[in-house]
Amino acid sequence: MSHPGRSRFPQQIRHSASARTSRGGASLLYVIAAITLLAVLAAAIAVFSGSSSQSQTTHAPSLAAYYLALAGLNHAATLSANDLEALLGAPGVTCALETGHFTLDVLGRNADGSFSVAATGVALPDSPRQSVCRLPGTVSDAGGPISFERDLEDFDLPVTSGTRDSNIVSVDLDNRVAVFGNNTQYAYGCLWYRGSRNWCDSGKCLFGKGLRAYFRFSYAAVPPGVACGDGFTFAVINAAGNDASRSGGLVGMGELLGYAGPGSTSDGLGLVPPKFAVEFDVHANLGTKNPNRADSRADGPGGDHAAVVFWGFDDETGSCASDGNAYACAQDDNRHSREGTENVGRSTSGDMPRNSLNRSGAGDYAAQSGRPDWLRSGVHAMRLEVDRADAPNILGDYAYSIRVWIDCADCDDVTSAYAAGTPTLTRTFSLSRAQHERFERVLFGWTEATGAAVQQVGVSDFKLYFLE
Repeated sequence: MSHPGRSRFPQQIRHSASARTSRGGASLLYVIAAITLLAVLAAAIAVFSGSSSQSQTTHAPSLAAYYLALAGLNHAATLSANDLEALLGAPGVTCALETGHFTLDVLGRNADGSFSVAATGVALPDSPRQSVCRLPGTVSDAGGPISFERDLEDFDLPVTSGTRDSNIVSVDLDNRVAVFGNNTQYAYGCLWYRGSRNWCDSGKCLFGKGLRAYFRFSYAAVPPGVACGDGFTFAVINAAGNDASRSGGLVGMGELLGYAGPGSTSDGLGLVPPKFAVEFDVHANLGTKNPNRADSRADGPGGDHAAVVFWGFDDETGSCASDGNAYACAQDDNRHSREGTENVGRSTSGDMPRNSLNRSGAGDYAAQSGRPDWLRSGVHAMRLEVDRADAPNILGDYAYSIRVWIDCADCDDVTSAYAAGTPTLTRTFSLSRAQHERFERVLFGWTEATGAAVQQVGVSDFKLYFLE
């Protein structure tokens, strides 16, 4: 009868094994090596789902050629999405090892953002015939585009001035769209991405070298007798001073678009800079010089407009003053500068880029002569590209470049740069090191607001890709 903790082997066999310790130790090393090799193989099978071991050889592939090809697939798993994309349509990359070499080919990109690859292992010939093995595989791209198609559930917690039941901002998971406004007067709201991916942690994403984004939007008809307004923004805000619980906005001031103003924040600072947005404004404001009053924006003539906005005067206390008016600094975050009268933000390079002027032709403000309702008519495609420097210039500042296309054609591929048309909006600016570092991680999403006018804006087909 055996006993717990006691060997069932005969005593003489255990003695015999003890007498041959060196040979047994070597055997143990071989066993460990075999287990390690099997673990590597299992890991590769897990990473490269759907891979098969089809081989193209001049003779039966040697084990060395097989493991060289497997090393090629493992190498593919270490490459970034940008690296894999750069190899599309290019000659394969070859790496030499002691026992031979492998060549990695990137064959294409799949609809789900993954890459189809193939690795060919070539063992050093120990005979006139060379051993070759080719293995196909798929590299999943968890750092690929964030989209409504795959990730809309990660947007399903809007921040609004009303209750959740009021649907001021809502997400339609069945049709994969987001809806802003719900024809509700005197309301505001934000919708932020809150997911986690390779580059993102609970919605706070590494900005890296920039981003590319795309979506489609359209305005639904509003009830008879009511004006349409005020508009919405697509915003990128720093994650150092913000989280997905914050919003801008102020009930009674629809012109703030949920981007400016104190919003839902207990500190009254709203969406803290640095930040920027592309605004789609469909309600022209006459403009006053007092940010505390409704209609405080100074929109240009021409009705609907799109523009690039940043933030206005800033102070750590959150209190600003101009022309004898004291106001919360966040109140002028999306007011347009009026040439010769008002300069919202600095006009020179620094850590507070000037907001767009209220006139077309400046590059960062767009209206259409003779079409005051152009944004409210039809379905529009929006493409945004942001390039972000990873090294300072000679002055120690960091350069940013923003390009926006509205109504572009075939511009939904955010994995590649778009060069088929002239941008509708462009802006370059520089940030100080301190502001640049606050942009290390960002949140992104939409903001909107209404006053007496109402709106219902549908956003669909959204995609966003961070540049590594």
